[in-house]
Amino acid sequence: MNEIAVHHGAIMVGGFLGTLILLEKVIPLKRPVLYLLPILNSLSLVMLVPGFYYIGLSFLVIGSAGLLVVFILYLRKQPNDLSLIFMLVGACCQIIGHSLLIAKQFYPLVFPWWMGFILFIIVGERLELSKFLPVTRKNKNILVGFALLFLMGIFLPFHGIGKYFAGISLISVGLWLIRHDIISVALKKDGLTRFSAYALLAGCLSLIITGTLMITLPDLPFAYDAIVHTFFLGFAFTMIFAHGPFILPGVLGFTIKPYHPLLYFPLLTMLSSIALRILADMAIIPHFIRLWSGLISVISILLYFIILLSCTVAKIRNEKSS
Repeated sequence: MNEIAVHHGAIMVGGFLGTLILLEKVIPLKRPVLYLLPILNSLSLVMLVPGFYYIGLSFLVIGSAGLLVVFILYLRKQPNDLSLIFMLVGACCQIIGHSLLIAKQFYPLVFPWWMGFILFIIVGERLELSKFLPVTRKNKNILVGFALLFLMGIFLPFHGIGKYFAGISLISVGLWLIRHDIISVALKKDGLTRFSAYALLAGCLSLIITGTLMITLPDLPFAYDAIVHTFFLGFAFTMIFAHGPFILPGVLGFTIKPYHPLLYFPLLTMLSSIALRILADMAIIPHFIRLWSGLISVISILLYFIILLSCTVAKIRNEKSS
């Protein structure tokens, strides 16, 4: 349990999210040899075993290099695709983050690069999924400017002036997505489309809150805890909640889009757990509640995937029987 507690950041960001993203991007290329990449990346979980820490990190570096290769393959087919350029930058951030962890063994130094990884991948995904929306070239250039501001923030001393550049960037990107993504249109729909829109909105608001915390909180451990979890749980996982019903069936080789209103429950409990963590970090409520918030977050993620997988299986059975 101690190994999990110490390395849970690398396990979740590199091991879980990294493998998930690799698998999603490898499948459309239809090259069997590329499936080795998510397999190798998932082997990073051996860092849970005492004494295998560096072996686990080595698998993460291999996996992140593989993700970069995958995006280069995509860009060879679509050389000027802005969404792919964003995701390529995200892959580069991941490599830098994993490499720094091996070299420095200091998580606070690594997290800004992991944030860049997730930020650029997800924004790239949103650009790809929303490419048919009437977003002008000027507005896309503005988004590029906001993203470059984040890169400037992590290249500067992040725990000094850099965090202000990064914070302003996160707020700006969150507002841009709320304004130019499909959220406002999708909220007027029903079923899965509306659920996805609410999850996207929650992710964007979490991004704005993360940026605000960066700018306003002092550089202390409680602030670090609030920022990291608001970003990786509030932004990254709510975006996964939004994309999951569209991506999971594709990974399994089906074209269905599973949905059940119960999916709102893990979304709400996840957001509640983040709110509790922030309040506990700021000493507004007792500090021990922060531990409970972490447990609620884990349960929310597991419950989401259980519901989603159950809906997927049920819909596949219904289609086969009809």
